[in-house]
Amino acid sequence: MPFTPSIADYGLIADGHTAALIARDGSLGWLCLPRFDSPSVFASLLDPEHGGSWRLCPLALDAGQQHYAARTNVLITEFRRPGLHLRLTDWMPPRFAPEPRPQALDQGAVFRRLEMLQGDVEIEMVCDAAPGYGRHRSAWRAIQTQPPIHLWHAANDIGLWLQSPIALQPLAQGLGARFRLRAGESRAFSLAWGGKPNPLRESDLLASLDATLRYWRRWAARSRYEGPYQEQVMRSALVLKALIYEPTGALVAAPTTSLPERIGGSRNWDYRYCWPRDGTFALYGLSLLGYHDEAGRFLRFISDLARRHPLPLQVCYRVDGDSRLPEQELPWLSGYRNSHPVRIGNGAAAQSQLDIYGEILDAAYTYAKWRDGLEPELWQVLCQLVDYAAAHWREKDESIWEVRGGPRQFVYSKLMCWVALDRGIKLSRKYRLPAPRQRWQAEATELRRTIWQQGYRSRIHAFAQTLDNDVLDASLLLLPLVRFLKPRDPRMQSTLRAIRNKLANGPLVWRYENTNNDGVGGGEATFSICSFWLIDCLTLSGQTREARNLFEQILARGSCLGLFSEELEPRPSESGEADGLLGNFPQAFTHMALINSAHNLSLYPTGVPETGNQ
Repeated sequence: MPFTPSIADYGLIADGHTAALIARDGSLGWLCLPRFDSPSVFASLLDPEHGGSWRLCPLALDAGQQHYAARTNVLITEFRRPGLHLRLTDWMPPRFAPEPRPQALDQGAVFRRLEMLQGDVEIEMVCDAAPGYGRHRSAWRAIQTQPPIHLWHAANDIGLWLQSPIALQPLAQGLGARFRLRAGESRAFSLAWGGKPNPLRESDLLASLDATLRYWRRWAARSRYEGPYQEQVMRSALVLKALIYEPTGALVAAPTTSLPERIGGSRNWDYRYCWPRDGTFALYGLSLLGYHDEAGRFLRFISDLARRHPLPLQVCYRVDGDSRLPEQELPWLSGYRNSHPVRIGNGAAAQSQLDIYGEILDAAYTYAKWRDGLEPELWQVLCQLVDYAAAHWREKDESIWEVRGGPRQFVYSKLMCWVALDRGIKLSRKYRLPAPRQRWQAEATELRRTIWQQGYRSRIHAFAQTLDNDVLDASLLLLPLVRFLKPRDPRMQSTLRAIRNKLANGPLVWRYENTNNDGVGGGEATFSICSFWLIDCLTLSGQTREARNLFEQILARGSCLGLFSEELEPRPSESGEADGLLGNFPQAFTHMALINSAHNLSLYPTGVPETGNQ
């Protein structure tokens, strides 16, 4: 029976401009060129028949097992059976690395190297490039077909250059060949774009691999984290670094679009853009590990956006700061396991989400502590963001979950507007920065009173989703995490109990109760970041043994590579998704939360002291 990869069967490689997903059977099933938010060239992840793929698969071996070269984003797939051992190594040369690149290569590329370590096996190589999200097929033209180099060019919008060590034949769709690989032999292939390359020698490819390994390991060595779960924390950090668009410092929420929140469902969104919220959360996670440069670059990206465009900030942007993200459906793609529609663009960009100002100011507060201050230009922009939160916190919005049932008075948005004011005041005082502190303080006091008096609903003994309903929402687990109240506060503890009773199944947590009334339609799985928020609340309130147990249960639900998607299906056998990973993958939000939870378990082994500064 043909192997059909699930979400968890894919590994990620990246170069600082874009990323590829490669399955355990050796098929490259997702790659957008030349950027994260560009149209796909390979998209069999979303449609095995029409999406296009680059297969490098042994015919006599089952799907292999994947792992990363230690502390890198170089992906290795091992194919084994008695008497046979084949290794496939996939990498993208980092385009932001200081290492000298092969002289023949001045553009982006994917390199794929096969090594036969034992036995011999027949390999099938098929490169079926389908630009424009699978709408077109590339017409290849032979440029050089003399051993040891066979070079082909596809003159599409991207300009692809495929180099092969073996002769290739045009197929009905793409280029292909079958060849036998014997023990001790190796073959390396490359796909480049963005300019004409010179032919690459075997030594060029090996030099590229060596430089790529060195780059990632030097970056990983900068981590200052010494707490528990170091391997999982470092993998999450490497994922976050891989999702940064290096020319601007923007971080994409995920490298994919339309991976469903439930098999067969319609909650399929495009996450290949930069959300100020997701980015600041994620860069906060990197800052905890000592990666402050990435946080600083992202804050400068946000401040540039605020200077270029009038407030309010847009909910999400393209990686170059472009604000145009029209949402549309691609009916010619069937969708992941027939979950359609497939969407590109994101209509949430036009929403009002007032919480983002708090998340940005909280990240800036952490960044300032590391730098012992802020650049005047950045502070000027941050003041504008705090002013906006002060002036607009009373308004309705769509908030963190991007509901499509109309604006509401979300408590989470009020909370984060309070965070914006609180952090703005603290920054101004601590670093003697000019600001209208008295006005900000008055607004913060009134806002805090509103949350206390209207956000907490006595009927459900919990803080509620909005100021005027009794619906539970897991985003309110952040109340103690942003230091609005102490973790052991009776109202927080009763909120925690209510959420666990109504929204949780062990370590798995749904976002909110009223999914049937959020204007989107269709079901969803549990939300991974909410599980980590639950773990954090238990940790901070002193329930660390239970928190650690739940944390390890969640870790066990990641892929074999330690990668996490947006959601987890609590009943995977019923969903048809054996591994339980659903939603876009890998998800920056989730990996940031994993880092934060590990950090909290390390920092607060007995919880936050009652006298702690909240």
